[in-house]
Amino acid sequence: MLVEFKVGNFLSFKEEMTFSMIGHTIKEHDEQHTVLDPTEKNKLLKSSVLYGANGSGKSNFLSALRFVRHFILNSSNNRQIADEIEIMPFLFSKEMEEEPSSFEITFFIGKRRYRYGFEVDKKQVQAEWLFSLKHTSSKEARLFTREFQEIDTNKVSFKEGKGLENNTRPNALFLSTVAQLNGKIATQILSYFHSTIRIISGIDDDNYIGFTIEKLQKEPKFKTQLVEFFKSIKIGFEDIEVLEEDSIFDKLLNLPADMPAEVQEIIQDFQNIKQKMDNLQNASVEAKSVNIKFLHQKFNDTNEKLDFVAVDLGLQSKGTQKLFNLFGIWIDTIENDKILIIDELDARLHTLLTIELIKFFHSKANQKAQLIFASHDTSLLKKEIFRRDQIWFTEKDKQGATDLYSLVEYAINQTKIRNDASFEKNYLLGKYGAIPFLGDINNFIISYLYDKEEKS
Repeated sequence: MLVEFKVGNFLSFKEEMTFSMIGHTIKEHDEQHTVLDPTEKNKLLKSSVLYGANGSGKSNFLSALRFVRHFILNSSNNRQIADEIEIMPFLFSKEMEEEPSSFEITFFIGKRRYRYGFEVDKKQVQAEWLFSLKHTSSKEARLFTREFQEIDTNKVSFKEGKGLENNTRPNALFLSTVAQLNGKIATQILSYFHSTIRIISGIDDDNYIGFTIEKLQKEPKFKTQLVEFFKSIKIGFEDIEVLEEDSIFDKLLNLPADMPAEVQEIIQDFQNIKQKMDNLQNASVEAKSVNIKFLHQKFNDTNEKLDFVAVDLGLQSKGTQKLFNLFGIWIDTIENDKILIIDELDARLHTLLTIELIKFFHSKANQKAQLIFASHDTSLLKKEIFRRDQIWFTEKDKQGATDLYSLVEYAINQTKIRNDASFEKNYLLGKYGAIPFLGDINNFIISYLYDKEEKS
């Protein structure tokens, strides 16, 4: 589970900002929206939502999480010593040009809490550290610390790193290097970032339709879950069919033998390609085409039920397609205690559908999974949906730097926000900040029309 994330001097983040999933001691939806951490000392939030004007830094915050995950998983793979690190510091301040970008993430694997961080510029890792805390302890143990190429390893608690200090390139993480050489703790942490943390776009949902289709093909239970969920939100179909069609290889290889010589040459070329692919994968290529059909009830003029009509997924609404594409990941996250991070979850979804997805995440069905997403849908800003500590805002100052803060910490005239306040109304009125700075559009309209009249 994610506890905390810090980022500084990266994209629009100038000063170090802290995002926390630790629940505050407030009496709002405690049982539904929080879960005890493995130490049973703190409550961690099941979800958090980020609001802010366009360009305020919401996507940059998620990009910071994405960079950390990617760099941890790939910094020691296929990288040469002269390769630049793909990092972009805060650009609008002279003082930050020579400073490194910094990141720190605190999380649980089982009952052990880890705090891991690093500082990097385009050329090298300037600092790196890893600490751990047993659920029975009150003091962190230092596993290793690093200043440039000086790496100090705890020979007891991180003995797997002993002797590997000189094997780490300046532009690679020590943690990733140790994992590549089969260090137990390091491998476990990399596996956590690979398998437990998933970061996706709420707009490019075609990228994860394959996950849902694979679950439909392999897990009968999942098909029942998907159909029942869609029935519960009354999308309008009764069942789903998953139809497999022959691959392009199968279709070509099954053409009649008396085809013209030119066609037979093409078929032979495809046979050679398939053979090469089989050899590379050490298995037969099974590129089956999958067709998803939604079965809708058909009626006669007296409203009697007849047979079913099969409608392609591509003919469904964009919102229905997104729900279908997303549902596999949603269920997998909840059932396997993962962390799902989404930019623009609500894109192409009706507010009520988004609310149902969030309710599902907050339900007792979710034991330890966490959801973090960015949104522009202010209809979700209600105390019936989110606690104050689940609502976060991003806002840029005059220098273009992003400030990140939660509603539970925000104060108006030194007075904290009350739970019975109208979150949505107050946000749109600008009481919490983090809204667009709109000028007088009438001046633009008058100027535009004037220019247009002059040209005509």
